[in-house]
Amino acid sequence: MSVQSINISSSNIKGNCQAKCAFGFKYQESSSTAKNNGVLINLTYDNQNNAPVVYNSAKYTVDNIVITSPSIHIFNNNTAPGEIIVTHTPQKGGNPLKVCVPFKTSSETSKATNIITDIIEKVSTNAPSQGDITNLNMSYNLQDIIPKKPFFVYNDPQNDWIVYDEMESIPLSSTTIETLQKIIKPFSIPTPGVNLYYNSNGPVGISIGDGIYISCQPTGSSTEEIEVEYEKKSTSAIDVSGLVKSNGFKIFILILIGCLAFVLLFFGLNSLYKYISSNDDSNSINVNKFNPFRKK
Repeated sequence: MSVQSINISSSNIKGNCQAKCAFGFKYQESSSTAKNNGVLINLTYDNQNNAPVVYNSAKYTVDNIVITSPSIHIFNNNTAPGEIIVTHTPQKGGNPLKVCVPFKTSSETSKATNIITDIIEKVSTNAPSQGDITNLNMSYNLQDIIPKKPFFVYNDPQNDWIVYDEMESIPLSSTTIETLQKIIKPFSIPTPGVNLYYNSNGPVGISIGDGIYISCQPTGSSTEEIEVEYEKKSTSAIDVSGLVKSNGFKIFILILIGCLAFVLLFFGLNSLYKYISSNDDSNSINVNKFNPFRKK
């Protein structure tokens, strides 16, 4: 009995999990080697000091990346020309997280287009046969490949899946697709799943590090709440030390000192004028010359 693959389609969505399936990533640039496995291209990715992905409160590192043609997923009842699948391993146990982006045949271009095209061309030239391995002599960043767009979510007993819609496909030229299909053969990989959910918010922007986590419990209920915590910073609305050191603050202080000096001078001269005016008229001092406010 054949296993039926899940159909990635908006008509197949069981519920919206935008408040329960928080997914954030902050990848760094990596070098890579590529292996032609005959039915897929396997790519390595450098480890980072901090886990680059957080999903459902768990931190993940990149395990491996594969490129297939055609796609292993079905999109609106059809396969795509190809697909990239990034497998992540949880740091503290649990199912791997696979993040998948389909390809499409198009004359459009993007950063992801340039990266995938370069990889396919290098493998075609240096590792065209099954078992061949090559150093790509290039660096790339998954940050430029994984879309910051809405995505689908489903689970099977062995994996958690994030799959992007056809609308977010990476555009590749027909020539690049043909080159890919010459160096690897089609291979059917079952992608069974029962419940398909949709996150309309897409990935959240987070910083990966200590004290930061995303708590997410995907269930069938759309009313359950999710707690999302970020690194806590000072609750003060104003950075006092920064304000004191700023040029604007220094100018303000100088203006304030000038105003106070003027006021003190004004009252001092005014008091002196009144004092002199109260003296006997026989005094030989001409008080008018001490009045700075007299009309000339």
